[in-house]
Amino acid sequence: MFTLFAAYMFLSSRSPPEEERVFVGPAAAIAGLRRVPRRLLVTGIFVYSAAVIFASAEPFAESLVSTGRTAGIDEFVLVQWLAPFASEAPEFILAGLLALRGRHDAGMTILISSKVNQWTLLIGSLPLAFSISGGTLDPLHFDSRQSEEVFLTAAQSLFAVAILISLSMGRGEALLLGGLFLSQFFITDETVRLVYAVVYSVLAVLVLARDVPRFPRFAGAVKDCVVAPRGGRDYEG
Repeated sequence: MFTLFAAYMFLSSRSPPEEERVFVGPAAAIAGLRRVPRRLLVTGIFVYSAAVIFASAEPFAESLVSTGRTAGIDEFVLVQWLAPFASEAPEFILAGLLALRGRHDAGMTILISSKVNQWTLLIGSLPLAFSISGGTLDPLHFDSRQSEEVFLTAAQSLFAVAILISLSMGRGEALLLGGLFLSQFFITDETVRLVYAVVYSVLAVLVLARDVPRFPRFAGAVKDCVVAPRGGRDYEG
């Protein structure tokens, strides 16, 4: 998982740059600094953010579980949906603001980067954290409900990847993906959620079959990132 994330970071660093953007607010202040102070400041921001998350993660999780018990809400539902929503809300807001300003490419990049981070760095860190906290090298075991959720999330991600391989997303595809996702909130039965996972998987296969003629264009985009960085063609359309 860590290797995949490193490969993603490497390819991202070689992708063609966007046209010049005008920075405003804090971004403009940071961009106006000299190289060394700018890098030190950015590093300090990352360190401070990590310290805040480290200090608040456990109290937040414990409070969430305690609130669920008091309110009679399933703990799994709170941890599965509310916690990620709270932690990922800034990404959604930023991506939405960028899309509203016509920068849909930047907004989509933020969301895709977040998903790649979750499926590589985050997933890979869980067994390590489990081993460190438990002082054991035993694998991280899932119960039936956790396995079902992983399968459902993986199938949903597969469907999203199948859509994006065409390097575009139609309004109908967006509504279908968003509609299926939102409807999951109201269904807790494991069997039905497994049906959702199967539906996502079937839709992914159908979309991939439909977009076979577009595979060369996708391969060309990947090739430009690997072989011809800082250049590239326009793949929209």
